[in-house]
Amino acid sequence: MVRARTTIPSSALAILLCCAIAGAGELSDRLATDDPRALAEAIAEIERTPSTAPELADLLYTAGRACEDKLADPARALALYDRLLREQPDTKAALGAEHRAAHLRTLTGEGHADQAQAFARLVVEADRLSPADVVTRGEALATAAWPGAAEATLWLADWLRGHGRFREADAHFATLLATWPHAPQARLAASGQAGAAIEAHALERAASLIAALPASTDEGRAVQADLRRALARAVWREHLDLVARLVLVLVLCLLFGSLLEAAARGGWRRPSLRPPFEIWFLGPISLVLAVASFTANQAIAPAVLRIAIAGVVLAWISGTTLDLLRVRRRAFRLRSLGHIALCALGVVAIAYLAISSSGLFDLLAETLKNGPE
Repeated sequence: MVRARTTIPSSALAILLCCAIAGAGELSDRLATDDPRALAEAIAEIERTPSTAPELADLLYTAGRACEDKLADPARALALYDRLLREQPDTKAALGAEHRAAHLRTLTGEGHADQAQAFARLVVEADRLSPADVVTRGEALATAAWPGAAEATLWLADWLRGHGRFREADAHFATLLATWPHAPQARLAASGQAGAAIEAHALERAASLIAALPASTDEGRAVQADLRRALARAVWREHLDLVARLVLVLVLCLLFGSLLEAAARGGWRRPSLRPPFEIWFLGPISLVLAVASFTANQAIAPAVLRIAIAGVVLAWISGTTLDLLRVRRRAFRLRSLGHIALCALGVVAIAYLAISSSGLFDLLAETLKNGPE
């Protein structure tokens, strides 16, 4: 009987522990939602969870990040981090919570909670706002007198850089460096300015900015080395761009020269504007590929469209030339092989230019590094 009495409470405790772990896992899954109402309810439930619950530290930290990144509520996030540091100070999650809490405490300061929340809301809503609204709200926060002005300036500069507005991004990076030269954001602004110069193809300026970066620490040297590798890739791509343009010009000159020779030899004959047979075959295929690219992936669609149009144009010139040769009963087999080679070379050149100008090389490198989304 004694053994039975001991076994029953132990079993009950094990069951309760399993239920608590299952409940923690369910809460963790609910924090992954993008529905603001469901997310707020999950966070409220975590806030009511007793301190003895397993996995509470991870739940508190994840809930705090959700408050920052999805709900734009830094005050609530700070309260969650503070609770984690107070009740679970020896956990791994406490290290991240301490860093985030110190950061949020710096932003909010004394009487600046409204600006901190406005900044958090801007970061969360940026993708849904018009570019003009993002810049207006970002400028207001970057020029306001509050502790987060430097971070707001850095965020706006990075946003402008990400949207290809390199001149404006450079100006904001420079403002940050001039106004807050000793702020933690200044180091990121310096490297961001150099990166923006590379992306804007201002390679000489990028080289001088990279050389001026501080390299007294391992981290600084690593950043400088990464930027130098990026600059070397950009220089190499510029050379390849020039070669591709020259190849495309050469291909067009040779194809048009072949067309003019076919039309002029034996008495001038105006080339027909009627699409040759090659276009009736290639045109529908190119159209299907272009439409499919727009429905499948907006990032690759412009490049696919340019490649398709270039292929059709080159095939049209080649086909018109060969039709003239057939009409005049001239030998055309050898020339047709030359046209095939020229069209293939031209398509490769325009494909490289289309992919390079669309930034798809970087997207491909990112996909190969981190895997597809």
